[in-house]
This record gives sequence, C-alpha cells and structure tokens, in this order.
Amino acid sequence: MPKKGTAWSKLRWSLAQRGLGGTLRFALERAHRQPRRPDEAKTQLHPFDERYGVDTGGLIGGGELRSGHRNDVFNTAYYGMAPSRFQWVMEHWIGDQTHAALEDYSFVDLGCGKGRAVMMASQFHFREVVGVELHAGLAGIAEANVAVWTAAGRAVCPVRIVCRDATEFVFPDGACLLYLFNPFSAPVMQRLVERIEEDFQGRPGMLDLIYFNPEAGELLEVHGGFELLWTGTVAMSQEDASVDLVASPEDLCSVYRWVGR
Repeated sequence: MPKKGTAWSKLRWSLAQRGLGGTLRFALERAHRQPRRPDEAKTQLHPFDERYGVDTGGLIGGGELRSGHRNDVFNTAYYGMAPSRFQWVMEHWIGDQTHAALEDYSFVDLGCGKGRAVMMASQFHFREVVGVELHAGLAGIAEANVAVWTAAGRAVCPVRIVCRDATEFVFPDGACLLYLFNPFSAPVMQRLVERIEEDFQGRPGMLDLIYFNPEAGELLEVHGGFELLWTGTVAMSQEDASVDLVASPEDLCSVYRWVGR
C-alpha cells in the first residue's frame, strides 16, 4: 500500500508540474534511458557539508516530498543553493543603500529544505533567520544542521526552523528579506503573494525578495505591488561548479521590493 501511495503521489506531482503530455514524454524517456552504473549513482559530498559537518546535499524530486498537505503537488524539488551564488547575491543586496539597516531585517527562507541557505544567512547580522519547510523530514534535518552550526559558534544571530506551509507562515514584525530558491510552482506562489498583501499591507518598502530561478516571477512583475530591483545571472565558484548537479550559467536571480498598491 505505501508503494501505491508513493506512485500516486509522484503521478499527481508530475501531472501538476509537467501536464499530461509532459508526463507521458518523461515516462517514455525514462523507459528508454540506460541504467546508470553503481559508481555513477553515488552523490558526491558537497564541500560545504564536508567542511562544516552538516548534511545539505542531494537532489530530491518534488514527487518524493510527500507531507500530506494539499500543496505537495506544487513542490519543485530539494537542492541546496551553491554557496558562492548565495554569498554574491547577499553582498549585492547588502550593498544596496536604499533599504533599512541589516540589523532591522528578519531573513526568511521559504522552502528551506535542509537549511543550507539558513545557515549561510546566519553569518550576517540579521535580527533573526527563519527557515520554513513543509516536509517534516527535511525540517528535522535542517534543525539538526542548525544545531551543529550554532554549537560551533558560526551563527551571529538567532536561528529557527518552522515546519509549516509557506502560505500559512506568519511573517515577523518589521522588515523582512524573503528568500526563495524556486521551491514551488505558480499556484503556491500566487497564494504567497496574497499572503504578502495581507501581512505587509501597512509596511510598504519593508519586504525585499530574493528569488533564484524565478519561474513564477511574472506573478510579481504584473502584480503592481512589487518593484523589480535587479535581475541577472550569478557565477559559481569552481568548487561549487565541480559538484553541482543541476545549475546552469543561464540561471537567473531576481530581487524584488514590496512597494504596496
């Protein structure tokens, strides 16, 4: 029975993400794909994990991330952000003098997975860093990673992990920097935009959003309440590129600001 449930979950996810035609094409391609050798199936340990004694590696498809929530079908995948890309965009955002002081901001990672970006963000002097993750298993790994990270004295601000759907999370008071590594598709993104409208109705200019691989970015650009501050590609270090399974030099990153309606 569990195997049937898993297969149905994967099918629902594929239909939601790829459509019927895309699901059929994927199934045919997979049927004709040559099996990988055992040595090819091994996931190389990311230098970040090796350096800090944490577990943030691996690629997990959205169909594998079942939580029982109605939004499961809109999960994209879990994959940790390349540290060099994260560092560059953070320094770029901090260098922008048009927002409030860093210490006034809460950093919120929606769909934080195993918490790699959460840990990296905690090295900056935010008011706090919050990772929000729907999948309980990933949230538990993120909590364990954060415990190792903070015990080593690497965090310079409070850090917490919240196991919750992104559209049900209540944003902290004050200014927020929202971080998204393309964690979910457009239907959830639309609900998130509605939540931002509610939570930041009286806080224009108090929410910035960093969106890597912004597949649903058009929802923000046509909304009228968001200003596009910057968009472009971000280079990876040679170390990150040598172990990255999915990144492309053409991957976009966009930065938005909530300005209100």
